[in-house]
Amino acid sequence: MDVKIKQTKTNKASKTKLMLFAGICALSVFSWLALQPSGAHKVSADNIWSARVQQGDLAVQVQAYGKLKSKAQRLLTAPADAVVDEIVLKPGAIVTADTILLRLSNPEIEQLVKDTRRERENRLTNNRQLMINQQSELLSRQASLEMLLSDLELAKLKVEAETPLVANGIISTINFKRSELEQRQLSRRYHIEQQRLAQLKQLHQENLLIAKDRIEQQTEQVAVLKQKFDRLTVRAGIDGVLQNLPLELGQSVSVGQQLALVGSMDKLIATLTVAQSQMQKIQLHQKVSIDTRAGLVAGTISRIDPVVVQGSIQVDVELTGELPKNSRPELNINGTIFTASLHNVYYLKKPVNAQSGGIGTLFKLQPDSSVAQAVNVTYGEETGEFIQILTGVNSGDSFILSDMSRWQDLAQITITQ
Repeated sequence: MDVKIKQTKTNKASKTKLMLFAGICALSVFSWLALQPSGAHKVSADNIWSARVQQGDLAVQVQAYGKLKSKAQRLLTAPADAVVDEIVLKPGAIVTADTILLRLSNPEIEQLVKDTRRERENRLTNNRQLMINQQSELLSRQASLEMLLSDLELAKLKVEAETPLVANGIISTINFKRSELEQRQLSRRYHIEQQRLAQLKQLHQENLLIAKDRIEQQTEQVAVLKQKFDRLTVRAGIDGVLQNLPLELGQSVSVGQQLALVGSMDKLIATLTVAQSQMQKIQLHQKVSIDTRAGLVAGTISRIDPVVVQGSIQVDVELTGELPKNSRPELNINGTIFTASLHNVYYLKKPVNAQSGGIGTLFKLQPDSSVAQAVNVTYGEETGEFIQILTGVNSGDSFILSDMSRWQDLAQITITQ
């Protein structure tokens, strides 16, 4: 019994020591954990990316997207109400000025062309008949005038012959007076007929001019109808590419309706869409770099559309560089507009949620440390992938660029590997 009592006391002492040791260990662990940063303040290095602040000159750029457009375009419209008889080519086809795109039909126009041509031939025939009639009338009047002139000359000879006879009393004075009267009357008639002949020639000339005007009017009408009829065979009109042809075989079209759009391929411009928030930076003659995905082409801004459409504006760029061979109208492009140049400034690759002219908080990575300190910064101009930093940074500082909005209220965080 004495042995058993001794073993019990020994076990109780061992348990007391073990509990004391466990308490000391637990207190040490809790103390170590209390001194460590909270798990909520830790960020894995795999979930962030960073960049260093640079100092120097920064070209301010505006990014835009758009398409290549034909500088010279030809919109083809229906010359009259018609039906699509044949579609020769589809959009995308390379064409010349005389290339036939489609054929339309309108029987009424064809009949009108025939009728106006027939009327023109009738007027030409009438004009020839008029000229013949005038020549006949003129010859008849000239013949009458010649006969009257002959009678006048005979009357003059008679007066000349009777003049010495009346002085010698061979013929009576009354007969001589009659001869003189007849001469005067024939002379007056001759002058009147000369005037009538001159008036007849003038009248003939006026009639010929009237007939000529009618023929010319009819000829113009024939030309207009013929042109309208010829336009039923729709041709490209310029060298280039067929951009649009929104028609179907057998479709009825009305006068003035769009048939096709043809654009040149050797004269292209770039049309860019710029966000309204960036429009105050855009000015005429600014340099532009156009990315066709097959190369870069230089250009300058030639036109700025004054109207804002769906929060953006259209900008036309005159291309000064040589386009790649595969360039064609409606090709999707990207554009970089160089709006200004900043000298000796701090700039950084654009952090998530950073906005030009705004204020934000960035976490600055401490050298040789896993701690990132929150720093308030002021943003300046934004350009491409970079943004200007006005305050809060120095050259060479390294900042986290990824989205840190969930830690914005913290003064510092710990970066874990």
